[in-house]
Amino acid sequence: MKLTAIILLILFLSAYLVMPVQAFTINKGTSVSGAFSTNPLANKNNKQSSSLLTESKVTETKQINAQALNYEQLITHNNKPYLWFNNTTNNNKLNLSGLSLLSLLNDLGINVMHSSDIVNLASQSNKQIKAIDQQLTQQLYTIATLFNGYQFKPLEKPKEDIFNAVENQQLATYLDQLLPQFDQVVRLRTAIAYYQKLAKKPWPIIDDKLSLVLGQGHKEVIKLRSMLFAFLGQGHKEVIKLRSMLFALTDLKKRQRSRYRQHIFDPEIVTALKKFQTRHGLKADGKLNTKTIQALNINPIKRIEIMQINLWRWLSLPSIPPTRYVMVNIPAYRLYFIENQQQTLTMRVIVGDNQHQTPIMVTQVSSLTVNPQWTPTYNIIHKELLVENARNPGSLKRQNFKLAKGYGAKQVLRPVFKDSTAIKNALGQYKLVQAAGRNNALGKYRFNIKNFHSVYLHDTPAKNLFSKKNRALSHGCVRLQSANLLAKKFMINEGKNKQKQVNKSLSVNKTQHIKLSKSIAVYLTYQTVWLTDSGQVQWLEDIYQQDVTARLNTVQAQLSSYINAASNTAINSDTNSP
Repeated sequence: MKLTAIILLILFLSAYLVMPVQAFTINKGTSVSGAFSTNPLANKNNKQSSSLLTESKVTETKQINAQALNYEQLITHNNKPYLWFNNTTNNNKLNLSGLSLLSLLNDLGINVMHSSDIVNLASQSNKQIKAIDQQLTQQLYTIATLFNGYQFKPLEKPKEDIFNAVENQQLATYLDQLLPQFDQVVRLRTAIAYYQKLAKKPWPIIDDKLSLVLGQGHKEVIKLRSMLFAFLGQGHKEVIKLRSMLFALTDLKKRQRSRYRQHIFDPEIVTALKKFQTRHGLKADGKLNTKTIQALNINPIKRIEIMQINLWRWLSLPSIPPTRYVMVNIPAYRLYFIENQQQTLTMRVIVGDNQHQTPIMVTQVSSLTVNPQWTPTYNIIHKELLVENARNPGSLKRQNFKLAKGYGAKQVLRPVFKDSTAIKNALGQYKLVQAAGRNNALGKYRFNIKNFHSVYLHDTPAKNLFSKKNRALSHGCVRLQSANLLAKKFMINEGKNKQKQVNKSLSVNKTQHIKLSKSIAVYLTYQTVWLTDSGQVQWLEDIYQQDVTARLNTVQAQLSSYINAASNTAINSDTNSP
């Protein structure tokens, strides 16, 4: 991971190290704060941005005011005029920390605005250099204060951490550790760099009415080969030489062919198309159908936008992953259990439908329940269960529902009525629960996670649903294909007595709550771009349309920033101490 980060930095340095500050360009009469085209995902003060990272709510304790960092105090601690620049006469350049931060901002879509009226900051007063230095510092703090989806107080203390890094002259180290140290983050940044290179060249367009059969010749095949080389092939030698760690897929290998063969829709193209279709969630039949052509015609610039949106989502995760954790990627319908940075278990999952979306969360499993009862919500009871029972009297009784009063050992259960009206009238004194058993909706295991959404991971008796491609089917909870295997992972480090309790409870169908000796981190994330170990990009369906929402809000926020740019004269410094 460190090697990849170093290579990325070296490549970025090669482009910027020899450049003075004139690479930053602003319009005359425009404030420095308005001189940056900023992805609204980074702007915590933009009310629209709250929906970009997730649709879930974040408690106020996790929201940190991005204006609370005192830049002037940082400069005092630094004992230098700038944090991100080397101060040399008429040749102000970004230092290594500045170049590294600028590289990250570039990957996140925070780009410098260019115009024909360029102000050469290298020959200007230090006032403008300082303004840009302050803007870069603000962007760093914005990134450091992203705690979206946290269900508990985060361990990181951004203000204190930044001040300590500056005071101890460890800003570069802090910046290196700021990005969550997940393999996916490194792979995604590598892919962004590669697609940024693709975006510099015109992207061919395939006729959406084109239909080819094996062996047929057509001039459009040349375009198709060109696309597959860029998307799927190794590319030319310079890419491999300079970007050995960058994204380079091998679905279509470039071979020497005659000009005639270049026009032929041959088995090599069919095989490459199947791989392309697989990565895009399409039917892998090797046919050049409408959906495949539409995917091929997507410009790399649009691909980069989606990658950047996904990179922003990663920033909400902890900087250093724990030794053991569970990650659920909602659009992939998949769970991963990671131990010592190695995936030791994976399984299919079912997530919430569009009306009951599974929220993005950073949380923990503190206990598991064997043979759990299910207590349905008010809406499920009145809009689904009682309605079903009215159509089919006695259905709730046959599904082992009970009327319950009290909790734990003092809980009293009585049979549920056959009539829905009688059940509804009894709910003033009783609650409707589904007793543990073969038909229980939660199956044999419930993994209790800390959250404000009444969401948890659980087993399910409906195993047939895991064969479906679209598995956004639940009311928000995450159903597990192999809950028993995850339970075994959780119990490995527990004492023998707890393991015996689990086995006994399963054998006698008794509800048992098992508190874990150490909580296990759980990350429910929404990544529509996922990269394999080899760096292949998998494009997943945006099942909750969060990418679309993010892109629309990006346009709106940018238009708003252009309108307000002229009225902003500088970034306000807060006078409070860290």
